Amino acid sequence: MEELLQIPRGADGFAGIARGTPMRQAHHHRELEVNLVLAGRAAYLVGGRRVPLLAGSMIWLFPKQEHLLIDSSSDFSMWVLVFRPALVAQVAARETRRILATLDPGEILCRQILPPRVESLNRLYQGAVDEKTDTEFVNATLHYALVESWRAYQFSGELIPSTQVHPAVARAARIISDATDPLTLDQVAKQAGLSPARLSRLFQQQVGVTLTAFRQQKCLQRFLRLYGSGARHSLIEAALMAGFGSYPQFHRVFCRLMKSNPLAYKRQFRPDLAVPATIDPREKALFTRRAKRFTRP
Repeated sequence: MEELLQIPRGADGFAGIARGTPMRQAHHHRELEVNLVLAGRAAYLVGGRRVPLLAGSMIWLFPKQEHLLIDSSSDFSMWVLVFRPALVAQVAARETRRILATLDPGEILCRQILPPRVESLNRLYQGAVDEKTDTEFVNATLHYALVESWRAYQFSGELIPSTQVHPAVARAARIISDATDPLTLDQVAKQAGLSPARLSRLFQQQVGVTLTAFRQQKCLQRFLRLYGSGARHSLIEAALMAGFGSYPQFHRVFCRLMKSNPLAYKRQFRPDLAVPATIDPREKALFTRRAKRFTRP
């Protein structure tokens, strides 16, 4: 899926930090992207290959490379920088940087960056975030960040090896990440082209996380999007709509992935409410009745 990135008007790109357990849809975009991992671990599916990421990993994602971030730890954080094609063409005019202007270099460019360079890049990237009003300064910083990021990559060690995944495993990951409604294991397996048992076994072996856990991450992501600030849906309604089949299941998955409980999360948005220590029995009964209409992830 080609994604249209929301880049500020007049800016040549943007920089920001992604945290926690993000799991967006499989996507690509016309802008060049570079990620620098600060903490935690994760992995990318790029095309049909799995690329492990640890603190200090730098990966370049080109316009024709569809990518999906998976299996990220709760303490995961990374810099995400994207650069408009015009800026990339300008920087890639030098022979040593020509590859940056390609749509797909035919390989996955991912290396481990030395800690001193990570610290230097971290300070540099922060300059593009701290300045909100001076577009000229932001663009100059992005230009320098693109050049210095490529220099850091060039002078680092060997490529981080990627592994080929079964086509059905890659399809299953895309199916789950792209789905607007929760899907059963049988539905995913049928669309992926393998039996549920074989798909589950291959998925865990090759992706590094169970298929059930991967689907639960997607349900939690859907819940966080639906619940938002709590103004549109109650916590219970958003959990049901996200695909959780019972409150204990929702509570267990939420605590494991968010390192917090749903009621503490609710207090962040509505501190004026006296939130009880336990869920209201009436809400729990409502959850149980409505859950029959939803698919258990």
